[in-house]
Amino acid sequence: MHEALEGIRVVDFTRHMSGPYGTLLLGDFGADVVKVESMPHGDPTRTMGTAFVDGESGLFLIWNRSKRSMALDMRKPESAGIVRRLVEGADILAENFRPGVAESMGIGYEALSALNARLIYLSITAFGQTGPYARAPGTDPVVQAMSGVMSLTGEAGRDAVLVGIPVADFTSAMVAVQGALLGLLARERTGRGQRVDVPMLAALAFGLTTRLATYWGSGKEPQREGSSHSAVAPYQRYRAKDGDIVAGAWTLDSWPRFCTAVGLRELVDDPRFADNIARMKNRAALNQILDAAFLQRTVAEWEHVFHEATALFGPVLTVPQVLEHPQMQALGLVQSVNHPKLGAIPQLAPPIFMSDTPGGIRRPPPMFGEHTAEVLSELGYSSAEIERFAGTGVVHVPGVTAHG
Repeated sequence: MHEALEGIRVVDFTRHMSGPYGTLLLGDFGADVVKVESMPHGDPTRTMGTAFVDGESGLFLIWNRSKRSMALDMRKPESAGIVRRLVEGADILAENFRPGVAESMGIGYEALSALNARLIYLSITAFGQTGPYARAPGTDPVVQAMSGVMSLTGEAGRDAVLVGIPVADFTSAMVAVQGALLGLLARERTGRGQRVDVPMLAALAFGLTTRLATYWGSGKEPQREGSSHSAVAPYQRYRAKDGDIVAGAWTLDSWPRFCTAVGLRELVDDPRFADNIARMKNRAALNQILDAAFLQRTVAEWEHVFHEATALFGPVLTVPQVLEHPQMQALGLVQSVNHPKLGAIPQLAPPIFMSDTPGGIRRPPPMFGEHTAEVLSELGYSSAEIERFAGTGVVHVPGVTAHG
């Protein structure tokens, strides 16, 4: 069976999350992702975080499977020739340095597209290539703050807070995958590569959707709403007898089904709640009724009656509960892969299901420089040349000590 990206080579200079989580997905679907790591320590994520398994960073393990690692000292002049050979045979190059840094390293778009006119050059930046913030450093929390997302997250009347996951990194990683694939599709038609730039700020701001609809439609500045939906009522977190749930009515015909599930059919004909606009206006009164009702049953009992009524419902699960949930198990989302040092380690399966060219976990997260010799050999270097590169510290090959 063929893989969707079989035959596509990605030269991956990205670090941290926004780049690596995207190139991981390309690797899951068959691309040959060569992760080029700077010597002497590699991707900074290898030493970040608080969770380590036998010295290996949990963050690196979750963001870097389905890749090969090549360790290269970009400060050494001999590295330029190695990069040149990598790029000449590549389809995609990915980097997430601040604007100007890649150019200073000799791996900027102009230089590399001159070597390979079909190259898709993927840049992920915090703020883009132009503008007053272009060269400013930026990470997920900074972008959450500057995108407006943080101002909308949290309870009304309380301080703004971060989203519970690195949503700016995740969003930009997934948009970067889309950009790379669009570049490949365009190349099929034009025969030319191009630069694809994904500013994290643009990617996350693009998700403001419902809040922008309200702002542009009413002129009212969007506010923090806690767990309540900003444009639909009821649709939020409620407390059941033994835990929290989310329930709601999204469309015109879903309101009667919601009322049936809650056991309050009389609300259907209550003029205060006749339509969504009325329910939003009278949400406090509606929630006073619903808060009391939801406390009468357990989460499992509510799940049963809501599913019977085909009404919107979900329990608020913890991370361990998510991993053990039967729906996650039915989709086969929790998997494992054998790591060369750690043995079997858990991973989440790729979230896209394809009937003819399915993705999968193709490789474990690599050890630092694990595939350096393998990649160099594929580029046409002899064993003697590889040994010389390792001995002089141009590359890192596990088990070989540099002597100069």
